[in-house]
Amino acid sequence: MIEKKKLIFLFCILSFTSLKSLNESQIEEEIKKIQNLPDNNPHKIIAFSTDIYRIARNRGDKKGILAINSLLINKYCEIGNFKKAIEKCDEIEKLAGKNDTILVNSHRLKASAYLELNANYESFRELKKAIKTADKLESQNDKNYMKALVYKEFVSYFSHVNAPIDSVMYYQNECLESAMSIDDNKDFQDKKYHTLAVAYMNLGMMNIALGNIKEAINKLSKALGICQDEKYHIHKDLKVSILNELAWTYYDQKNYDKAAHFAAQAEREEKKVGMPYVRRDIFEIAFKTYSALKKKALARKYTNLYIQLNDSLVNVEKNVADINREKYIIGKQEDNTGRKQGYIVIWITLAIILLIICIVVWKKLYKPSDIADPGNSTAEPNEHLKVPYEKNINIPDYTTRSILDKLAKFEKSQKFIKKDISLSSLASDLDTNTRYLSAIIKQHKKKSYSNYINGLRIAYIKTKLIEDPIYREYKISYLADECGFSSREVFAVTFKKDTGITPSYFISSLNDKSIQDSLSLD
Repeated sequence: MIEKKKLIFLFCILSFTSLKSLNESQIEEEIKKIQNLPDNNPHKIIAFSTDIYRIARNRGDKKGILAINSLLINKYCEIGNFKKAIEKCDEIEKLAGKNDTILVNSHRLKASAYLELNANYESFRELKKAIKTADKLESQNDKNYMKALVYKEFVSYFSHVNAPIDSVMYYQNECLESAMSIDDNKDFQDKKYHTLAVAYMNLGMMNIALGNIKEAINKLSKALGICQDEKYHIHKDLKVSILNELAWTYYDQKNYDKAAHFAAQAEREEKKVGMPYVRRDIFEIAFKTYSALKKKALARKYTNLYIQLNDSLVNVEKNVADINREKYIIGKQEDNTGRKQGYIVIWITLAIILLIICIVVWKKLYKPSDIADPGNSTAEPNEHLKVPYEKNINIPDYTTRSILDKLAKFEKSQKFIKKDISLSSLASDLDTNTRYLSAIIKQHKKKSYSNYINGLRIAYIKTKLIEDPIYREYKISYLADECGFSSREVFAVTFKKDTGITPSYFISSLNDKSIQDSLSLD
C-alpha cells in the first residue's frame, strides 16, 4: 500500500514537472484534451484546467489564458460557483480584443452568472454589451451565431424577471432568425442546427403555454426533424426531450394514439443516453396514455415502472441530502474540536506565563478559576461551514408571494378536479409562467406539479368519503372520475401511494367505524 502511494506521488510530481515545461503549442494541445474529457466530472476538469491556466499565465501565453478561462467559466457556472465565473470573465475582458467572439461569450456568460446571483441589472447590462460586441464581428457566420447565443440568454433573462411571454417569445424568434442566417458550411453546420432545434423546441413550449397547440406541434415537429437528421450530429438528449414534450402535448389534446407513439419513441431513445428524471416523465405519460386507451396490461406495467423509478429518485435525493447534512455535522464537530484544542493550548501557555510571573514576583497564590473557561467561547463557526442553499431558479419574493396566494385560492376553488388541467393551463390561469409555477410548487409544496395536483384530488375525495356516506356506495371508477383522474387504475395507484392503503380498504374501514359508532350509541 505504501509503495503504491509512493508511485502515485511520483507520478504526480513527474506530471507536474512535465506540465511546467510546456510551450504554447503544447498548452494548446493540453486544452484540447481537457475539452474532450467527459462532462460528468466538472470538478476534475476545473482541477486540470487550473494547472494549465497557471502555466499559461507564467509563460505570458495570452491565447492560452483566454482559451482555458473560457472553459473554466462554463465549468464554474456548472457547479454553481458564479462569483468565480465572473472573476474569470473580468480577466478575459482585460485580455481579449475589442471585436472577438471570446469577448462576446464572456459578456454572455457573465450575464448568466449575474442572473443566477439575482443581480438583474448587471445581467441586462452585460447582455447589451454582448449584443453590441457581436454586431461588430467581421465574420458574418460568427456574428449570426454569437447573436443567436446572446438572444437565447435574453430569453432566459426575460423569463427570470417574469416578463410577459410575448416579450420572451420575441427574443426566441430573434435567436431563431439569427441561427437561420448562418451559412451551411462544415465549421458552422452542427452549431447552426443545434441552435435551431433548441429554438424550435422552446417556441413550441411557449406556444403550449399560450394555448396555440397547432403552432406548438408545428415547432416541436421541426425541432424533431432536425434531431432525426444524422448529418447534423445533434446530441440524443435533445431528441428525447422533444419526443417527451410531443407525447404530453398530444395527451393533453386527448390524442392518445399519438401520445403513446411519441412516448414509446422517447423511451427507446432515452435508453441510449440515460436521463432518469426524463424517464420518469416518460413512464408517467405512458401509464396515463395507456389508461386512457383502456390498455390495462400496459397501463399497469408503466404504473409500476413509474412508482419504482420515482421511489428510487426520491431515495437518491434523500441520501444526498443526508450525506450533505452528515458532512456538515462532522465538519462542525471537527471545527469545534479543533477550536477547543486551540483554546487549551492558549490557556496552558497563559498558565505557564502566569506561573513564571508568580515565581518572579514571589506570589505564592495561584487561582485556576482566574483562567477563563474555554467552553464559554462565543466565537462564530467559520463561514465556509454554513450549508449553502441552492436555488434552481431565482424568483422575486413578491412574485413568490403572489403565486402562493393564487395557489391558495385555487385550492379552495377545487378546480383541481377538472381532468384537463395541466401545468401550462394552470400557469395561464394564475398569470405566470410554467417555469416559475413548477419551481414554487416544488419549493413550497415539496412536490412535483403532478404530485401536488393528485394530492389535492386524493384529499378532496377522502373528505367526501368521510363526510358523506353516500360516496362509499359508489364504484371506484366513479370516485376516480369525480376527483379528476383519467382512469380507475391511476386513481387506485395514486390513492395507495398517498395514503398507504387502497381506496377499497379505506372505504371499508370507514364503514366499520360507522357501524361501531352506531352500536355505541345504542
